[in-house]
Amino acid sequence: MSSPRQLRTILVGAGSLGRAFIRKVTAGGVPVQLVGVMTAHHGRRFSAEGIDPGETIGAIESDGLGSDGPTDLHKAIELVKPDLIVECVPQNIRTGEPSLGFLRTALDSGVHAITANKAAIALGYRDLRHRAAKTNVTFRFEATVLDGMPVFAFLSRIPGAKVKRVRGVLNGTSSLVLEAVQLGATRSRGLARAQAQGIAEADSVLDLDGWDAAAKAALIANVWMGGALRIVDVVREGTETVKDDELKRSAETAKYRVVAEISRSEDGVVKASVKPTALESGDPFHALKGSAGGLVIETSHGSFTIMQGTHGLDDAAQGLVLDCLSIADGMPQA
Repeated sequence: MSSPRQLRTILVGAGSLGRAFIRKVTAGGVPVQLVGVMTAHHGRRFSAEGIDPGETIGAIESDGLGSDGPTDLHKAIELVKPDLIVECVPQNIRTGEPSLGFLRTALDSGVHAITANKAAIALGYRDLRHRAAKTNVTFRFEATVLDGMPVFAFLSRIPGAKVKRVRGVLNGTSSLVLEAVQLGATRSRGLARAQAQGIAEADSVLDLDGWDAAAKAALIANVWMGGALRIVDVVREGTETVKDDELKRSAETAKYRVVAEISRSEDGVVKASVKPTALESGDPFHALKGSAGGLVIETSHGSFTIMQGTHGLDDAAQGLVLDCLSIADGMPQA
């Protein structure tokens, strides 16, 4: 088998996930040649001949990358002629920006795009598909839902399957918080665990109030069911709606997790909700521990259950790598 072609790549955003991705590139086996890195806080660096990923990580974590080269993505694309943009900027649940703007610029320029931003896909999926089709490129987003498990690629390989209902545990931080109370600790202890694992959003309200799970539910509704849900259309309850006394009282018989429910009715109406739910022993999600998540996908071709074995920042970075491989191998749009 021939090796996949190297993708000339600009990385946009070098926070925890962006740096984890660069480390994957440094380790080898990723079909990526970095030709640029753009960040909001660590500077930027470009070279049409390529930049060394290991040295780049060292610079980001010490003195920064410097300030040479354009701050505008369109001008950066003109400068180094990339095949791919990998985008890892912080989440914006309300508007999806600036992620959406970066993705649109890439696709309109005939450049493939990968994102870890679930809000951008939830809010802009149809528009992004149209732009990608117009310039004959693809955009991929496996890192948005279950830390990079290839759930979208999996379903795309089942020809003709229509998704009717999805149920999922999609936010690891809220799981750790609820689990902490059930194990006799505090909510703040659970949040601290999530932050130590690098999986908590910068604003913990997005995790604990259900916004992150709602964004993922809207994404699933719009990608798999043809919905047009905004994140605010998802009926949402956060972790505060179940009290500590209830969590402790039910600890021996049920596990609490924030569960997303997404469905498409016979007449085509798509709806979604997220709320804390008591999971008893017969529930497939009862076996989940810590921040692990899972999905139950009901389709016209049968039901599929997907559970995480590992979960965290490294897995999300691996999701970006899997998307790189799919693009390098010429896989069609998921």
